[in-house]
Formats: sequence, C-alpha cells, structure tokens
Amino acid sequence: MNGPEALEVPGAPDSGDRAAAAGRGAPGPKLRSRRTAATCVVVTVVVIAAGALLYDVIAVRTGHPAREWRSRLAHQLATRHLDDIWVLTAAGVAVLLGALLCTLAFAPGLRRWLALEPAGAAIHRGGVAALIAERAAELPDVHGAKVKVSRRATRVTVTGAHDPAAVERALRAELARIPLAAPHRLDVRTRAVRAHGPHHRKALEQEP
Repeated sequence: MNGPEALEVPGAPDSGDRAAAAGRGAPGPKLRSRRTAATCVVVTVVVIAAGALLYDVIAVRTGHPAREWRSRLAHQLATRHLDDIWVLTAAGVAVLLGALLCTLAFAPGLRRWLALEPAGAAIHRGGVAALIAERAAELPDVHGAKVKVSRRATRVTVTGAHDPAAVERALRAELARIPLAAPHRLDVRTRAVRAHGPHHRKALEQEP
C-alpha cells in the first residue's frame, strides 16, 4: 500500500489461512512481533527448569534421594562466598537477562499497527487517522474532526456537519480504500459548532 507509514511484517499468514479465517468469521490475522520468538525461548527454558526442580523436590519428599545436579548446586551455594568470581559472573548474567526481559516486556511491539492485505503488510494507526482526518477536512460544512483509531474500530467526532449521513458515507468510503485484513468498525458522531467559535477555523486532531 502507498499510504502513510506502511511496512512489511514477516511471518504473516498466507492467503489460504486468511480465506479459512474469513469463512469461520474470525476477526482476521494478528501481527506477530519479532520479540515473540525470544519470549517463546525464555518461557520454554523457565518451564523446563521449573519442571525439573519441582520433580526433584517431589521425589525427595516421597523418600527418594535428590538428584546429583541439585546436590552439587546446593553445595556450591552454601560454600562459595559473595566475592567469588563465579558468583559475580552469575549475578552479572542474571542482571543482563533481567534487563533484556524488561526491554522485551515494555517494548511497544506491533500494537499500534494494523494488518493489511496482502499478508505481510501493515499500517500505523496514526496513518489511518491521518487519512480519515484529511478526508473529513475536504468535506463541506465540516469545521473540525477528532479521529481515534483502535485495533478494531475508528471513532470520528465531526464538528459542524450539516449532513451527517453524507459525512459518514464519505468517511466509510475513505476507510474502505485502506485494505485492512481484519474487520474494522467506523463510528461517526457529529457535534454542532459552538456559537462563540470561529466557523472558518479547522482544527484536526489525530489520536492513533
């Protein structure tokens, strides 16, 4: 798409998957951030380590001897001092891993992007808001438009529209020009111009 702020997203579903989802009435394909793979690796490692530790604890509670690796680990933790090089190295690795996990957790990812057709493309919510706001500014008797785009809906508050039905038709046509992969709802609301406000001023606010 030649619209504003479009990108290509790797790993999106192919056309067959999209057709099957459409036939089932599914909401459409979801964008997958590149941090998904790192998250899967971290979760897998944590689950395996926690499962092995839990199994060994249960075995000891039921009268079986502890595994050799847990006995060695407990011995090392009990005998090594805090200034030991291995303790400092392990602490440094833990700090770096924690910083990486915090970065992955607070990174914005693709939450502000909407999937497009064909698969693999996306547009920023701000781009959709800009297109709708620009189209609203071109309509007669429209003095202002406030656009807010979410993942599944776009809400437009138009100020000074004498024909709300015509405004809604024009904005729906503009939104239909954007090849969004998932169903997207348009909610158009009109608001009269205040008597003390300048009628010739057009204030367009975009809220992606």
